[in-house]
Amino acid sequence: MSESLSSHTKTLTESTDSVATDEPLIQDRWTNNISYRQLVISSCIGIVQVWWHPYVHDLKRLVPFLFIYNVLSVFLAYPAFYLELALGVATRKGVLNCWDMAPLARGIGIAMLVTCTFTALSLGAVSAWCLALVVHSIHSFLPWLHCAASAHPPCAARHRPLPKGSETPAQSFFFNFVLNLKRDGLQGGLGNVVSELTIYYVISWVLVYFVSCKRIYSYSKLVLFKDLMAFFVLVSCAAGVVRLKGSSRMFYESDWSVLYDGVQIWRDALEYCFVQMVLSQGTLIMLGSYCPRQKHALANTSIFAFTVSKLSCTASALTLGAAHGALHRDYDNNTNIWKESSSSIILWADYVTRIPGSQFWSILLFFTFFVLSISSTGLIVQTIMSTFTGRLVRKITWAFLILICVLFCFIGIITICTQGGLYILNFLMMWPVSKPRTPIAAFVAIVITYIYGQTTFCEDVYFAVGEYPCVFLRVCWALTPFALLIIFVSGMASWPLADVAAGWVLVIVTLVSVALYIILYLLFKFRVRVSKLSIKTTKYLT
Repeated sequence: MSESLSSHTKTLTESTDSVATDEPLIQDRWTNNISYRQLVISSCIGIVQVWWHPYVHDLKRLVPFLFIYNVLSVFLAYPAFYLELALGVATRKGVLNCWDMAPLARGIGIAMLVTCTFTALSLGAVSAWCLALVVHSIHSFLPWLHCAASAHPPCAARHRPLPKGSETPAQSFFFNFVLNLKRDGLQGGLGNVVSELTIYYVISWVLVYFVSCKRIYSYSKLVLFKDLMAFFVLVSCAAGVVRLKGSSRMFYESDWSVLYDGVQIWRDALEYCFVQMVLSQGTLIMLGSYCPRQKHALANTSIFAFTVSKLSCTASALTLGAAHGALHRDYDNNTNIWKESSSSIILWADYVTRIPGSQFWSILLFFTFFVLSISSTGLIVQTIMSTFTGRLVRKITWAFLILICVLFCFIGIITICTQGGLYILNFLMMWPVSKPRTPIAAFVAIVITYIYGQTTFCEDVYFAVGEYPCVFLRVCWALTPFALLIIFVSGMASWPLADVAAGWVLVIVTLVSVALYIILYLLFKFRVRVSKLSIKTTKYLT
């Protein structure tokens, strides 16, 4: 490595810091590396890890899906995770300003913010669900222990076959008394606003505001309580689920042939990796910009965060799978559990009814999930706020934050807090929250590797934290973007356009900024070069 290259890169890094915003994003300094590492790790211990499990409704596919998920996490998700953290470390800027290194890629930052917005809207709804279940758990007995006579469709008690169209007690209570769900989908509109759920949703966003108004350094002091509580609940549930009869059903009913039936399960596992590791939404870039200038602060932090996220996610998925196996044994046939966002909540609610002290565990479990959802949503709002660092905005940060929370709250009330809100949430998680992340991660790696220069970027990281990315990461950054784009494009052919036209629109809206900025940048550069050429020609002729 030549001395000229090193000196050039160091000068470039210093100049990048000098052209940043008028003031650093945050003036706080870390007392030690543990505080910062704790914050990054905590970003991978959120509500997504314990709630969003796409295949817990299908015992045949759950274990193969988890296997694919962990394999893809190592070769595709972890390199992207490290790269986004390193991007924040090297530039010391927010989601938009970090692309000063390659101005034509500034649209990637906008795409990340759009993904971040849809994610915050979705997680806010889950916090309202969890708070509702906490309140209902305070009754003299859990209301979903038995079937309600007014339930429609009918609710079937345990230890007898479950008729087609009927529901389990936990499922019936959640759909009828928490969501007041419309059973005909979105036919006839979203239905009425559910007043009780709306109250919980507003309370959730008020708490999100108080969490987000704290600076990220102060916020890091609160995450230790949240993480310890989450791991205590996961370990306790994992230990208790072993005693359930039928808990091993997911292992001996696994159908490994689904790995060869098509690429859909692979695509779902890849999208799940990126959602679960908060990739392609700008949060990691923001956290990386606050990284202390200490040796190995980046590598060790990313490895610890990756390990903790895999453990928490896999443990919660296996616990839910075991609870579903026990439920399947009770009815001795199909449990009629819906897929997507409601399945995990229903299985958690059913699980706490099977253990001693069910009320205590129900309150603790759903309160923990409520805290996780509030902290995850608050971190996303912090990501949005960190992109607006202008001097004018800094003077009215409190008002700007209130505006963001009020907008999210209003949009959520008229959509997700309605009788058809479950279908809206499923749609958001299936489309704008999940699908754009793969191409965004691919664009990030392409820009860093082939436009800005991988060697120059690695040198920037070295001068920032004293470590050079390993060969495995550099190879993945060079090769995996094309694999990600191929997987994304191949999946477009299987999307039923007639049925999900709105999903197409939202995905395109999320990604269109990337192409738009490239076109505008190239047009601008072309006009500048033409004008310079014409000036030189005029001077030569005169």
